[in-house]
Amino acid sequence: MADNWYIVLELEFDPPVEDEKTIANRIEEKSKFWSTHFNDFKMGAQYRSWHQNIPKIKKDMIGPDNIRKQLAADACTQVYGPVDKFLKTIGRKGNITSDEGDKLAKKLKISIDIVKKRAKSLGITWTSAKSVDYQTTYDKYYKTKPQNAASFEGMKQMLSSFGVDNLYDFLYQNTSIKNANRLPCETLRQRAAEKKKTEFYKNDSVSGTGSKLCGQCDIVFKDEKSKDIYDKYLEYIKRKAILDDAKSIADISGELTIEQGEDIIGQLTQLFRDRNLAEEVLIAFCKVEKIAYNTGSAPDNRKNIKICRCGCMNDVSDGRKVCSNCGLELAIKCPKCGTENDANIRVCKCGFKFENLDKAVALCEQAEIAIETLDFDVAQAHLNDAERYWSGSSKVASLRQKLKEFKDRVGAEVARMREAIKLKKYHEAKKQYQTIKKLFTSYSDVEIENEIEQAISNAKKLFEQAKSTKDEKKILELCALAYDACADYPGIKELMPAPANVTGFKVTCNNRSNIISWTATSDRSVRYVVVRSESGWIDNISSGEVIFRGSASSYADKKIEAGVPYYYNVFAERAGVYSKGAIGEFKETINLFEVENVTISSADSSLNITWDNIPRNATVEIYELQSNGSSRHITSTTSNSYLVTGLANDTVYKFQVSLSYVILGKRRETTGVVVSGTPVTPPIPIDTLHIKLVQEGRFDAVWVKPKVGEVALYSSTVKPKYRIGDTISVSELNRTMTQLQQKPLSVQTNGTLKNDETGAGFDYSGSDVLFVSAVVIKSGSAVFGNLSRASIGETVAIKSIRAVNGKINIYLDVPHNATGFVVLYRHDQFPTDISDIKTVRKHVPIKQYQLNSAIVLDSLEEKKYYFSVFAEFKNDGENDYSAGADYLFDNTSKVNISYSIAISKRLFGESYIILEFEADSKEFFLPDIDVMSAIGNTPMFKNSAKLMHSISAQSVSGSVQIKIPMPKDLPRDTYIKAFFKDEASQKGSQLRLKLKSNYKIS
Repeated sequence: MADNWYIVLELEFDPPVEDEKTIANRIEEKSKFWSTHFNDFKMGAQYRSWHQNIPKIKKDMIGPDNIRKQLAADACTQVYGPVDKFLKTIGRKGNITSDEGDKLAKKLKISIDIVKKRAKSLGITWTSAKSVDYQTTYDKYYKTKPQNAASFEGMKQMLSSFGVDNLYDFLYQNTSIKNANRLPCETLRQRAAEKKKTEFYKNDSVSGTGSKLCGQCDIVFKDEKSKDIYDKYLEYIKRKAILDDAKSIADISGELTIEQGEDIIGQLTQLFRDRNLAEEVLIAFCKVEKIAYNTGSAPDNRKNIKICRCGCMNDVSDGRKVCSNCGLELAIKCPKCGTENDANIRVCKCGFKFENLDKAVALCEQAEIAIETLDFDVAQAHLNDAERYWSGSSKVASLRQKLKEFKDRVGAEVARMREAIKLKKYHEAKKQYQTIKKLFTSYSDVEIENEIEQAISNAKKLFEQAKSTKDEKKILELCALAYDACADYPGIKELMPAPANVTGFKVTCNNRSNIISWTATSDRSVRYVVVRSESGWIDNISSGEVIFRGSASSYADKKIEAGVPYYYNVFAERAGVYSKGAIGEFKETINLFEVENVTISSADSSLNITWDNIPRNATVEIYELQSNGSSRHITSTTSNSYLVTGLANDTVYKFQVSLSYVILGKRRETTGVVVSGTPVTPPIPIDTLHIKLVQEGRFDAVWVKPKVGEVALYSSTVKPKYRIGDTISVSELNRTMTQLQQKPLSVQTNGTLKNDETGAGFDYSGSDVLFVSAVVIKSGSAVFGNLSRASIGETVAIKSIRAVNGKINIYLDVPHNATGFVVLYRHDQFPTDISDIKTVRKHVPIKQYQLNSAIVLDSLEEKKYYFSVFAEFKNDGENDYSAGADYLFDNTSKVNISYSIAISKRLFGESYIILEFEADSKEFFLPDIDVMSAIGNTPMFKNSAKLMHSISAQSVSGSVQIKIPMPKDLPRDTYIKAFFKDEASQKGSQLRLKLKSNYKIS
């Protein structure tokens, strides 16, 4: 291809440069450049050729016979042809990203402006590049196991024994419940408790395994947070299985077709309820796993697709308004603000969480099943819960109407039937069931039918055996078993005598409970009934409240009040026949609760005594105990604290705290609790605590050394109630918070400590936020310091800081649940902490960060910026902040240092290589320089050449000459080049060879 002079001279050709003076100046400039680079290793031959063609260049470009028009058109063809070819392919989707444009410009070795220009002329939209990190997406959604995965996988074997693979299916096996995973935690825990009580109460392996799984349900569904952890694990298992299937298909077929990809995306969409995320995950998986998958010609009909909360994709081109799978509306009005949203969103703009709708729908399903089975109380409870999650739901309203209709028709009969079943009166329950069937012909409950028939059948069998035997003991046992099976089976009570009176009866007072005990017999047919009264002695079972029924020999009554007289009796019961009252020690029982958790904290000339809330009928009595053994009554109070004032500092005082009660007109007092304390001037609290994550699971805490007292780090995963400066007892602090084990500071933190600072490291690898305070302890009292937070998930990670359009852009990895950021910066050093008043401070709300995809600061000066960025979190209306992330952004202008190379040869004496350095400004600093040499060509890299000479760093005024003795045995074709000794120096300086100077020295 013939040379095009517009391209060779690097002149604009679209539109072409026509000014002949400008063209002549460019030819002269290029001529000088080519002549000085004839020996260039790569382009020397080309430069010589162009230099020889200068007359032709002038003829073609200047004068009356010029062919500039033809050359400009040819330049457009040469340059634009390859660009257009790539753009038409890449931009087939209608746009090209700036990232794709950069790669194209580098590939064709042209300006990015040309790529932009041609894209515009071809009607291809230019969009900002989105950084696609396939590996991160792959790790997040496929490779990395979620929290507690090992613990959940340990349940697999137990679950498989019931033919299920998760706890939801275990809880609702053999039921019609579809979306158990959307039920509230309290409903799931209640279901687990019912199964444990009704299904897994036996002493066999099945009951043992089932009981353990019910226990796991109680842990996993403890609250919404722990439930969410389990749900994320199940989602991980499902999406991993989907992606593994995709890999298997690709292994067999060699690729994923568009149709196969669409099917997999559909399955992932049902999990994510987000088609865009489903596509991103599949594409990232294919990229990392190197699976061939082309999405270029996949049909895009997303405008007609609506994704329901159940994950089903609905084509709404036919006007569909409800989901074809679950019947839920595809556009739902927010119950809080009334805004209409797509059903698959997670949170409305007003903050209402749409996952509440999932709970409401799942509860409605349960309510509907309960209505059909005439379990009206359960149905009512589920509908009340559903209303709480989704106020104004039409689904709830329609079910309430259905429930009312059913209750009006058979409500009273159902209530009587269920009460009879509860009391095991199955004969009565059977009559009620038959009555309901007559009133409500469509009603059928196989479970209740089976329960009634099975109970009556068992009772009949046992009763017949009892009648056929003459062994009195056997008769009693069989009748008792028959009574347990069916309490109203005819003839049982007539066959059995009343049991003997209970013996060994007594009542003792324990800590806030009354222990009733008796002598139990070996007769397994006997049950014991404990009756309590506050009004007087108990003659028969109806004289008081039944508080226990069972076969044990004692019972602890904890539902009592302090200082109240209680009366107890125990009756033996067999098949509904009761004995007379017990035989033993009878007296009124009065339990005097003792004062609990008494603590004492020191202050200046005073001591503060605190205790737990006392019973409503008690009074706190405080005595000062003297050294001679006597005591002095200080006060009587009904509050939960008392401040003793006017004391001498640094003197030990001892007090007795007890409770007094007035019972039947007489005053009675407990033994009490003795505490001691020493009044002191409280130390100044630590008002600044700086915590940083130094490595995975290890944090450093730094604070200013207190003048008096020892410092201990206390932590809690729940934000403490204490405020900075509060003085509390160490014993109380140990009950409410956990003391951290302090370890040496890391080397990097220890090296930055100021003279008045100290600190300690501590370990923490939990997922919750840890609230930490540095507490000053003196004389058994603790002065609470400022709170700081420690969390791996909350630590701000600064990815980069760049200058963009005259502003500073800070790019972060945003911590979960962050509500904003606080940015501090100085020009001399890093901010000490978030309270550093010598900094420039800016608060950035999370919405502003999301809008700009960065923290944007208007300031951009040629200075060094020492940044600290803190994440902000709102907790109960208050702001908390993470540890700060430090980053040095150097925006100082570079010093352009140029140098020349000259040779001083002498016939007699030593010859020298002379390097002369100068800069843009007269005064500059020359960093350490290494002069490197190579044979045959100029050294391109420092590590590929040989060190000839080192130049020490120095301050320069004007210029400086460095003489290097020339070796006498210097090889021919030796080239030298100067490099910065420390490559970090290049951040602030730039080193280049002067024009008309040459690297070659021999």
